[in-house]
Amino acid sequence: MKFPFVVVPELSDAQLRRYEQHFNSQKSGWHRKWTESIWRRHQHPSNASLSGWRNEGDARRRIIHFYDQYGVRGRQFVLEKAYLSLHLTLPEDELAEYRQCLAEGLNHGQWRSTSSSARREVWSRGDLVLWCERFDLHPEDAQRGKKMPAGYQHLEIHLQTRDYQVPDGLATRPWRWFYEVGMRDILPAGRPQYCAPEEILPYLPAQLELGCGPSTEARVPHLSNLHRIYGVSRPDFSFIFRAADDVLLNLCTDPECAYQGMTAIYKACMLAEPTPFYKHLRELWHRGDFVGSVITNNFDCLCADVGLPETSLRRYDKEAYFPLYRDNQNHDLLFHPEARSLLVIGVHADRRMAQRRARELGLKIIYIDPERYVAPDGTAIPYPVESPQDEDLFIRMTAGEAMPRLYQALAGHAPARIPTPANA
Repeated sequence: MKFPFVVVPELSDAQLRRYEQHFNSQKSGWHRKWTESIWRRHQHPSNASLSGWRNEGDARRRIIHFYDQYGVRGRQFVLEKAYLSLHLTLPEDELAEYRQCLAEGLNHGQWRSTSSSARREVWSRGDLVLWCERFDLHPEDAQRGKKMPAGYQHLEIHLQTRDYQVPDGLATRPWRWFYEVGMRDILPAGRPQYCAPEEILPYLPAQLELGCGPSTEARVPHLSNLHRIYGVSRPDFSFIFRAADDVLLNLCTDPECAYQGMTAIYKACMLAEPTPFYKHLRELWHRGDFVGSVITNNFDCLCADVGLPETSLRRYDKEAYFPLYRDNQNHDLLFHPEARSLLVIGVHADRRMAQRRARELGLKIIYIDPERYVAPDGTAIPYPVESPQDEDLFIRMTAGEAMPRLYQALAGHAPARIPTPANA
């Protein structure tokens, strides 16, 4: 397989400008040329319904980490470098299934073995190098005094482009996230007050936390697609621990096809155009009804496209769980001093605790969310917001349904605040 891997064969002039201004920039606190995700799935009593945990002998664990570098070559949008690690801690017989499936995939994909020992094996295919290493107990577990049940072993699989100079400490990030972040502290769900968009006017100006709901309306795939592509979990959110169910092994059988799927969401981000939602957002922000930086996990740059400042929470290179309350200069996650509320659009899980921090500051929390998403096959899947509280307001609509009504309601009102040149 050859790298750079072409994602978009030819960018328009506008798309080239978009790349240089927003993707090839770290204004939001995260340089989007580099994309990274870490997913942890392990068996624990608290997630028994999803992980299959039954007793103390169940300690299966699967950690996925990727760190990819995108760029432009001529007019092509390309994946320049790729890095992926898969960490498997499983009973010995289940790990043997993984090793067998891995060997079959490497053989089918015509990889070339370059070295082999009792513990470590290395293969190559074009510009890709894959190696795996076996441990009775992984060194990261051992140094933390962690022990596994009898019969468990660990298999570590790495795949990357040849000569990729990844950042120092990259290989240890999944372990920091696993041990230092631990299980998310999920608030018990309360009973929010359901309301119409027009009813939130008394709580403006608002700061925004933006999830992927508006992005999907701009034809950027839902982030759950990454869960499907990387085999993080099944459509019902249950965990995957068996080789027969692990689609990541398709990287061995047909890496070209696998990378087409893995880069599809970034292709969509590059080609996406702001919808009327974003244009209304911009006008209301300039009016002063919305204030401050848009807090987001998104990487499609659609807010930046319409000229709005962003604070990115999708970061793994700082303290564990990114800056819970911090920006890129290690300050507290900033809320505009005149914000009366945090308007949360299309965010289901309080993964970076922005909502919790807003509550601490006395801001009203308002959700806009349909509490469902559409799977690739067109099936509507219920997706409730994780932890709304009794005092929260909830507009059960899509962003595209709610924003025109809010925009129309505000058209006949004076701005919630009068912008000044410094923050308009």
